[in-house]
Amino acid sequence: MSEWRFLILKPAQRYLKRLSKTDQERIIKGLKSLLTNPENADIKPLKGRPELRLRIGDYRCLFFIDQENRIYIITQIGTRGDIYKK
Repeated sequence: MSEWRFLILKPAQRYLKRLSKTDQERIIKGLKSLLTNPENADIKPLKGRPELRLRIGDYRCLFFIDQENRIYIITQIGTRGDIYKK
């Protein structure tokens, strides 16, 4: 059985690149913890949307789970105030 991995889509990559190195590292660390220990991650389903939400400090990562290929597909990254407006 293969390992879980994540795929960060272009809009999320662009947002991540605009952040400070400290915030980038914090988000990447949070995503890696999702791979190693998903039970302890702060994940919730979104109401009215198909994605799940991962909370990493002040930031939110919206994602889908591809069970068949064992991939977390990160669609958006942003602050709480901005991420849900899109």
